[in-house]
Amino acid sequence: MERRHIPETENRLIILYTLRQLGPVTAMQLLQALTEADLMNYITMQLALSDMEQQGQIAMRAHPLGNLIEITGEGDYILDSFVRRIPASRRSHIDQHAPVWRGRFLNEQMAPAESFTLPDGRVCVHLRLLDKAATLMDLLLYLPAGRHFTLLQERWRACVNEVYALVLGRLTEVYDAAAPMPPAPEKETVRQCGVNDWLLTLTDDPASPAIDVLMSLPDEHLARCAAAHWPAVCGDVREYVIRALEKART
Repeated sequence: MERRHIPETENRLIILYTLRQLGPVTAMQLLQALTEADLMNYITMQLALSDMEQQGQIAMRAHPLGNLIEITGEGDYILDSFVRRIPASRRSHIDQHAPVWRGRFLNEQMAPAESFTLPDGRVCVHLRLLDKAATLMDLLLYLPAGRHFTLLQERWRACVNEVYALVLGRLTEVYDAAAPMPPAPEKETVRQCGVNDWLLTLTDDPASPAIDVLMSLPDEHLARCAAAHWPAVCGDVREYVIRALEKART
């Protein structure tokens, strides 16, 4: 799309319109959409966002990837009142690409990943799988000093579903609904967080962990069985996650 000079008011309406079509996104995700559509550059977007937040047209919500930007009721009112100031060709362009952007950005938000160096020199890789309401899985891998994964976020998004299925499958492979419920673990490795939400907090070695796992399960019996089975599978799970990241296509 050939870009012309866009007035400031139209820029703000374009941002509101894009947010309405995409749902909550990070500033980087919003910038990707606007630049791919050749609608706005970084400086123009940031100046507009700052004023729009002060005026209550957008709001920020904390997220592991960074603050998510979402349109407010005031922003909806402004957009409904002046949407026709956005040329139909630009609205159509956003509408056409929004489904692809929305799917891509949601995948990024659901599977954040980061790595950082610990005081002892080891590298900690933090991998998460989220949904709109809760954390489905939270993994910490502890690696030797200097061990890093290039393009970690892309690798994690490429293998997250595979890893989640593997970890869940290994933890619950001995579960038998007809068997007696195992006794409660001595430590608080299983606790209820909601009516149908039991949180597992697992580590292979509290003194010097190589892997930590937090996982949400829907049933206390299942969660206790998984906690009891964890020591038998924790080493295999760690090696599998590392191999999945190594082989992931980026």
